[in-house]
Amino acid sequence: MSRFLVLFFGFFMFFCQAGFSQEMVGQDSTLRIVKNKKKLVGFPAVLHSPEFSWAFGGAGSYNFRFKRKDSLIRTSFVQAFGIVTLRKQLVFGIDGNIFFPKELFILRIHASISRFPDRFWGLGNNSRDEDRENYAISQYYLFPQLLRNVYRKFYVGAAYESQNVFSFEYQQKANGDPSIFDQQNVAGRKGSFISGLGVLLLWDSRNNAFSSSRGSYFQYYISQFSSILGSQFNYFSQILDARKFTSLSRTTVLAFQVLAHLNQGDVPIRSMANIGSASIMRGYYEGRYTHKNLIAAQCELRQNLISRFGVVAFVGLGRVASEISAFTLTDWKPSYGGGIRVALDESEKLNIRVDFGYGHNESGVYLNLSEAF
Repeated sequence: MSRFLVLFFGFFMFFCQAGFSQEMVGQDSTLRIVKNKKKLVGFPAVLHSPEFSWAFGGAGSYNFRFKRKDSLIRTSFVQAFGIVTLRKQLVFGIDGNIFFPKELFILRIHASISRFPDRFWGLGNNSRDEDRENYAISQYYLFPQLLRNVYRKFYVGAAYESQNVFSFEYQQKANGDPSIFDQQNVAGRKGSFISGLGVLLLWDSRNNAFSSSRGSYFQYYISQFSSILGSQFNYFSQILDARKFTSLSRTTVLAFQVLAHLNQGDVPIRSMANIGSASIMRGYYEGRYTHKNLIAAQCELRQNLISRFGVVAFVGLGRVASEISAFTLTDWKPSYGGGIRVALDESEKLNIRVDFGYGHNESGVYLNLSEAF
């Protein structure tokens, strides 16, 4: 606990003293330079999650705007990062959102290369703790998206998605029994290459991309992975992400999210849907329960206390299944917990978050930047 506090407050003080004023975000967010006029910034990164344990590294961000005097155009950014974890995981990546004049077009960029020791308990919503096996992959991932504004906050876009798992290592059990990968004939256990085209529909009326107090967010993404595009696996994928934010008072916000990740066809293991992450179903190791399909929902109550400090409480439910028709009203996994928020930039509502999540016989601590959703 003492080590956690030292790292957390060291992380916090670095950003405060450096006058950090950029918004570090995911694919669905925006970045604006508020006070710091520098176009190129760099900073260290400290993260914690059940998958990483502790992760250390650095990131850099280049920010620009096509028309500086047009305040209606959000600032574009391209950021690069690299981390190494105590579990010998290594990840390098590039993310970016580029807003063209009048925001008629938005280009999103996501690419990464990683060496990632991981864990697997078998497929299904009721996999057993005692079946856990370790494995490791090496891969690269590419996911560019181009969206066009068609009406107010509504965008339509196209995407290309490619992932090459060029190394997949697992072993037979110590007692001589075959690996659970072989027992369940898991697709992609010898490596995989996927290549697919997709269509995006996006509506985003949130008042803030990092800690929204009102508005809604809706994204529907469908994609087809096919041998015509060079993919070794043929399957159809759908991802629905819907969020709603309501202000109960000046300092209290109620947030909801529903996420559905649905796949049909021959889906490799590294493309399947998982319970557990830093953003939804907190408290579970990502992939503790995995299969072709996932439905999950969460509700979070956010309360600002004084100045830069706030707290949250959250609850969620999730389930994986082999087929859409296999979802039932039983065996849903719970997720619940709470967290602490410390604002790096009060005007932009950019927070460091520390979440303590609990699930079915599991728990996790998450140290991250920006809200979970």
